[in-house]
Amino acid sequence: MFARQAQPGESRELREWIVARHYLQSAPPGYRVALEFLDGDRNRIGAMLLGRPTSRKYDERCWLELTRMFFIDEAPPNTESRALAMMRRWVRRWMPEVRALIAYSDPAAGHTGTVYRADNWAPFGFTTRTHAGWRTRPGRRQAEEATPKARWIRTP
Repeated sequence: MFARQAQPGESRELREWIVARHYLQSAPPGYRVALEFLDGDRNRIGAMLLGRPTSRKYDERCWLELTRMFFIDEAPPNTESRALAMMRRWVRRWMPEVRALIAYSDPAAGHTGTVYRADNWAPFGFTTRTHAGWRTRPGRRQAEEATPKARWIRTP
């Protein structure tokens, strides 16, 4: 039942599929590509959303961020890291202007970056807790306590 194919999908439907299943129950706006992963019987076993980097430090013309990834629990071992390799091949072919990929994992949620390490992504430090954003502006309530995220980078 391993993913045999990575292909662009109907982005709104894939976004909703991920949101319904992802532990955060959300997906950031502004993604550029929605990829779905199908098994040999053409059943969806996972999906990824790729978009502009959330950090303004990175040039959105040559950086691409993996904003959401979800695979069903019944997927065989190593599916996520294999799918990352498939995603990188897709980016190299269809988005040659992209020179770097970035992703984040949340250690507070038990996500230690194992799938990124398995696909040879490099750890690139942690985010800071005290960044200013729309949630920290006066009159806004923060939905959840922000915790530092592990940052991972890789070439496509």
